[in-house]
Amino acid sequence: MPHLAIETVTLRYDGGAPVLTNLSLDIRSGEFVVVVGRSGCGKTSLLNLAAGFLKPASGSVSVDGRKVEGPGADRAVVFQNDALFPWLSTAENVSFAARLAGVAPAERGAEAERLLEIVGLAGLGDRPIWQLSGGQRQRVGLARALAANPAFLLMDEPLGALDAMTRESMQDLLLNAWDRSGAGTLLITHGVEEALYLATRIVVMAPAPGRVIRRLDVDFGRRRLAGESARSIKASPEFVAAREDLLDSIFEREAA
Repeated sequence: MPHLAIETVTLRYDGGAPVLTNLSLDIRSGEFVVVVGRSGCGKTSLLNLAAGFLKPASGSVSVDGRKVEGPGADRAVVFQNDALFPWLSTAENVSFAARLAGVAPAERGAEAERLLEIVGLAGLGDRPIWQLSGGQRQRVGLARALAANPAFLLMDEPLGALDAMTRESMQDLLLNAWDRSGAGTLLITHGVEEALYLATRIVVMAPAPGRVIRRLDVDFGRRRLAGESARSIKASPEFVAAREDLLDSIFEREAA
């Protein structure tokens, strides 16, 4: 089972004060780990360490015991900005990495259509990117990330710029894509309800310097995948209580 391990990491920028200190986090296949916390606690820095975009001042980042030296195909990243190529079609964006790898056109086209079906865009492979809505563009970004068949999917506020209704539908899309891919998933979000709805495990961070102050296991996403409606889950006493408890962890514990 693939294992991404961040162990007792400290991160500094240009030799300054620590951005993250003594931080440890592990993610395995089939897990959906969501990181929440106030602005400035280092959530995005943590994801950039996992992706290999940054190197820690101390501690280690590894995949299956191998030190992470930089970005790799085993870790796909989805950003808040979809970063798609506007001159390519929807399917060409999804299959871009396969094209660079020399995969035959017919094969990469078939795979792109399969992934577009997973993210709810079946039949739109020929659509120019500029004709897609914001939510559709994020779906394409997710399909492009899944095209590499990564062991780990790393997402930095991918739904942050979407309107509330689109964001809710995309949450279900993320759940289903995660369930079908089996990839260990790390999501950064400011949304407390989003964290509870999607995660199998929530990690709460605090700032100055960034560190983990709480970890909790939740099962609301699995309840949704089992067929329970989103409305009934989010209106349930268990969800409401968990939301208030999580908000307390984020704000009140640091104020005490």
